[in-house]
Amino acid sequence: MNIKNNRLLFVAQYATPYEGNFIASLKALEVILYKEYGCEVAYVFPKLASSQAWMNEFRLKHRTFFIHDDVRYTRTELEKIRDEYVPTLVHTHFDGYDMIVNKVFKQDVKLVWHMHNSLSYINHPLKALYQMWCFLQHYGFQSKYVNIISVSDEMKKFAEKWQKRALHKIGLISHIPNGIDLSRVMNRRKSRVSSGKFCFLAFGGRNVAKRIDILLTAGEKLAKIRNDFQICITKGVDTEAVVNAVFRGGIPSWVILKEQTKDIASLFNSVDCFISSSEYETFSYAICEASVFGLPVIQSDIAGTMWNAENPSTFLFKVNDAVALCKQMDMLIDADKKELEKSVRITMENNKRHYSLEQWARNVISFYTQI
Repeated sequence: MNIKNNRLLFVAQYATPYEGNFIASLKALEVILYKEYGCEVAYVFPKLASSQAWMNEFRLKHRTFFIHDDVRYTRTELEKIRDEYVPTLVHTHFDGYDMIVNKVFKQDVKLVWHMHNSLSYINHPLKALYQMWCFLQHYGFQSKYVNIISVSDEMKKFAEKWQKRALHKIGLISHIPNGIDLSRVMNRRKSRVSSGKFCFLAFGGRNVAKRIDILLTAGEKLAKIRNDFQICITKGVDTEAVVNAVFRGGIPSWVILKEQTKDIASLFNSVDCFISSSEYETFSYAICEASVFGLPVIQSDIAGTMWNAENPSTFLFKVNDAVALCKQMDMLIDADKKELEKSVRITMENNKRHYSLEQWARNVISFYTQI
C-alpha cells in the first residue's frame, strides 16, 4: 500500500488507559505520517473518553469523533464518520470494534486490527465450545482480508491458527511489540538512599493475570532465611484483597502497599528491582519502563514477555513457581553490585533502541506499506 496522502482512522475502544503510553504512541505515529507521508489522521473514541482529563487538549489538536459506549449501537455513527471522513485505512485498537468496523467499511478500505490483549481458553467444556465458536467467528470468518498487528508473538500465532481454520484468504499478520514514552523514565535515575533493606517492586492488578499471590508466597519463603528485604506492591484492582487473603494473621512488615502514581520515575527510584510474576501478559509496559529506567528485572518465563529474556539484567523463573522466584530474589540481593550495574546498562541501551515510540511508529508504518 502506498500510504502517501492517505486518510487514516484510528478506532480506539477504551477511555481510561490513554493518558500514558497508548496516546503517546498514536501521537508519535501521527507526527511521522503527517510530516513524512502527508497523511491526515482522525480518531474515534467512545463517549466515555470525552470526560477524561486529557481529552480537551487532545481534541484541540486532533480531529476526533465520538461514538456510543456500547459497541452494539455504533453502526450508524460509524457509517456517518465513514461518509464524512472517507478514510483509506481504518486501524482498530483493542478487539471490541473489530467486527463492527468490518461491517461498516468496505473492501476498498484497508483494515488493520491491533491485538493488545492476551487470549486464553476456558476450561469449562460447554463454555469452551462457545468460546471457540466466538474465536472462529472473530479471528476466522470475520477476519477475511483483514490485516492484524499483535503486540506479542504468542497472540500472532493465535490469530494465524483461527484464520487458517476459516479456509479463506488472509491478510498480513505481524508481531510488533509496543513502544514506551522514554521521557517518563530515561535519565530519571538517582542514587537511592538505602534503608539497609533490598526493595522489590511489583505492580498490582487483576490477580488472575498478575499473580501477586505467587510473589507473596515467595516472600514468605525468603523471610524464613533472611530479613533484609521489602516487597512494595502498588494497589491494583484486587491487590489489597489478595494480600489480606494470603496473610490472614496480619500483613508482615516486609510487605508495603503503595498507591498508584503517574510519577513512575519517583517510584522506581525508591526500589532496587522490579518483579513481574504474571501468568498472562502480552508486552508489559512495566517491564520495559523498569528496564529502561535502570532496574534489574525478575520475570516469569511466559511467552508474552520473552522479548526481554535475553537481556543480561533479566532473571527468569518458572511461572507460578514461588520456590523458583524466591531463589532468584535471594540471588539478586547478594549479587555483585558492580557487575549487576554493567548488565543493567546493557539492557537499558538495548530496550531504548528497540522499544522507543518512534521505533514503534516506524514499525507500524512499515506494516502499512506491506498490506
